[in-house]
Amino acid sequence: MQPIEPADVARLIHLDRSDLTLRLKLFLFDLLTHDVARLFQLMYTHDVNEQLVYEALLLPDDDQRAEAIAHLVIEREMQKIKSREAYRQAKRNNPNPS
Repeated sequence: MQPIEPADVARLIHLDRSDLTLRLKLFLFDLLTHDVARLFQLMYTHDVNEQLVYEALLLPDDDQRAEAIAHLVIEREMQKIKSREAYRQAKRNNPNPS
């Protein structure tokens, strides 16, 4: 199974949720064990709730931490997709705001 980065989530949203989570988890697990600074930078870049990330880091092992953070990333990316769609819909419904 090929790991994916958070930036890939939006374009791979068509995948089964469990497959998406597993692939992202593999990437995040590697960051947890080898490059925590990059993990934090990516969470900031993708606007994942900092408090929830810290709560995930309190879990007992890197496997659980990676899975929890994967869920946070996917949820955030889903929120962004819905927000963009709502914006596009509003723009279509009111193309010439005055």
